[in-house]
Amino acid sequence: MSARPTHGDHVRTAFVTTSYPLDEHDPAGHFVRAEARRTPGHVVVMAPGPSRVGTDAIAVLGMGGGDAFGWPGVATRLQNAPWRVLGLAAWGHRVARALKLWRPDRVIAHWCVPSGSIAVTQTRASVELVSHGGDVRLLLGLPGPLRSRMVRSLVKGAQVWRFVSLPLLTDLLGALGKDDALAVERLARIEAPALELHGNRARSLVLRQGLEQRKVAVVVGRLVRSKRVDEVIRHVATGHADVLVVVGDGPEQARLERLARRLGVDARFVGKVGRDEAIAWMGAADLVLHASRAEGLSTVKREAEALGTRWQWLGSS
Repeated sequence: MSARPTHGDHVRTAFVTTSYPLDEHDPAGHFVRAEARRTPGHVVVMAPGPSRVGTDAIAVLGMGGGDAFGWPGVATRLQNAPWRVLGLAAWGHRVARALKLWRPDRVIAHWCVPSGSIAVTQTRASVELVSHGGDVRLLLGLPGPLRSRMVRSLVKGAQVWRFVSLPLLTDLLGALGKDDALAVERLARIEAPALELHGNRARSLVLRQGLEQRKVAVVVGRLVRSKRVDEVIRHVATGHADVLVVVGDGPEQARLERLARRLGVDARFVGKVGRDEAIAWMGAADLVLHASRAEGLSTVKREAEALGTRWQWLGSS
């Protein structure tokens, strides 16, 4: 589809995303909100859940979605309960209708599948795709002919395809035929997502109380297999820290708690907390550990570096 001009302060920009914070403390999709806040002109966000207006006055048009969306992620929720795909389909239908009614000049679709797949077929706007990792992994897992068909549809309807890291783009290009790879390369851009970070030193000091003389490691994220928190626990068990604070929850928690007990690791599972609290724990740590190999770009790494906390990736272990 041909795109309308997208310049000036009066541009109507629609963000289509499968993840967006429900409130100021919700960590879900915080990088999408950070980008939306920096985008000039008239901005709306089309996201799962109810409609709401944040303190930044950005209108979020709630697209519903039922039980398909939310912690610990769409892929895990659909795998555990395939019937939730009905909620995903209803969300997609509402997004398509909203795009036709609102008629934006520009669409920024976070996660090329499913957000971008809807945007490129339902609007004449300029479409910018943003891939974070899960969407690329989904494409890589498809049979070759289906992957090629989906990529061609995305390339045909988009003007820009942003990837949060070069390895993410490289993985996708390596799975495509020559013509499809060249088409993606023409649109590709490597760009880290926007990041808003407000450290709270006072809160970090409170969390650190009682642990002052011990080396504290922190791991932050959903407790699902792809995060490989079990490798973090094994690493700590070899003497790399005295205490491990696990920030987050998910279906793997019970198994990880048993593993920590078996290996004699002093692991504190604090559960899912608000983003401010998670950042405070990272600020309280001597070391932030991360083991996932499945992410395009680790937000945790960027946050730890901004806080001045040492960060270590265990992905090669």
